[in-house]
Amino acid sequence: MKITKRQLRRIIKEEKAKLIRESITDMHDHERAADEASSRLADGFYDTMMALFTEDPEMFKGRSSKLEWEEQVTYATQEVESGLYNAITEVIQQIEMRLHDGDFHRGNR
Repeated sequence: MKITKRQLRRIIKEEKAKLIRESITDMHDHERAADEASSRLADGFYDTMMALFTEDPEMFKGRSSKLEWEEQVTYATQEVESGLYNAITEVIQQIEMRLHDGDFHRGNR
């Protein structure tokens, strides 16, 4: 089987990222912090969205009951929380890889 240089570079990059993720110091504390932060922000989002119904129920007339709105907000909040968690952990991983690659060395800034 032949592979192109481009494919080889991609494979090397993926394997390097995998090795770095596996060999890096325990990321448990960072993951827990990301989980707490995303949960806190999602809770704030939920409260803000639910307050909309309380502040202006007329805005929802003919579109959503309070129960329907709460269900929609609950699903949206779950997406906010998982999206934030994924974004935070991805950025940490990317920056850590760059750190290991020497991107933050004095000569590379």
